[in-house]
Amino acid sequence: MMLLALHSPSTGTVAWRRRRPAPLPAISRRARIIRPSPFALSTAAATDTSTGHAPATADREAPLLQLLHSGVRAESLPRHVGLVIDGHARWARARGLSVSEGHAVGRRTVEHTVRLSRAWGIRVLTVFACSHENMTTRPKAEMDFFMQLYEGFIRDNVDQFCREGIRLHLIGDSPGLPASLLRAAREANQLATQSESEMVLMLAMGYSGRRDILRACQELATEVQRNLLRPEDIDEALIAGKLGTSIAGGELSYPDLVIRTSGELRLSNFLLWQSAFAELFFSDVMWPDFGEDEYLGALRSYQTRQRRFGQRK
Repeated sequence: MMLLALHSPSTGTVAWRRRRPAPLPAISRRARIIRPSPFALSTAAATDTSTGHAPATADREAPLLQLLHSGVRAESLPRHVGLVIDGHARWARARGLSVSEGHAVGRRTVEHTVRLSRAWGIRVLTVFACSHENMTTRPKAEMDFFMQLYEGFIRDNVDQFCREGIRLHLIGDSPGLPASLLRAAREANQLATQSESEMVLMLAMGYSGRRDILRACQELATEVQRNLLRPEDIDEALIAGKLGTSIAGGELSYPDLVIRTSGELRLSNFLLWQSAFAELFFSDVMWPDFGEDEYLGALRSYQTRQRRFGQRK
């Protein structure tokens, strides 16, 4: 069983109820001991053992106080953060664990990072969980586990995402995406549209930046063939409107900051069009170990940059 926080905007209080999560693919007890869920730890620390409820004010204010004390300026945060989550396998091998166990711990890090982003005021978070290339080159057993893992991520968190105003979208068009994963994402999105949205969470699964651009061009070409559009009318805005991230709307479709973990210094086909003017931050930390301090460090680095967009200041 797990505790879920249900926030009431009308009263400003947080109620807690028990919910049985969807079953996860099995991971070893050793992996759970090495790195328990950061969100679960913060929940347990904030819970009154005598009542089973968490102090609403402390739970709500803790992330904001952490942001304030970190030196990060809340008024200058990036609106859209992109995450290339890398290093699961290397993290697992360094601890004598399986790759699947690394993915399972990485999923919990994603959950924690989503909630930090929501609490800190990030408007859009795009998580590059799995590339099209991953799906076509990695072992089938690994990818089947991974897809089941993130279907569980969606189903386990959908209620709380709705309560917190987090609207989830799946981007990526690889043919191998399971129908059950697509259905879970579609149902989560339908529920989210019934409440006011505070943050957009885009989960990039089977995603390819090149395929994203290619699909946009193909759709525009089809419109030209049908005499719905003239070739000379095609501009950057029309292409951008066909890309996966366009669901965020306007300038929010473009990441201000892209963070990549594990020491690799490349985008790996992530949001190629959209990241033209993004600030890039590369961390040596493997994704399962990426926590609040690392995230805050990336935000501090972002706030030292001068974003000129080709202009001279």
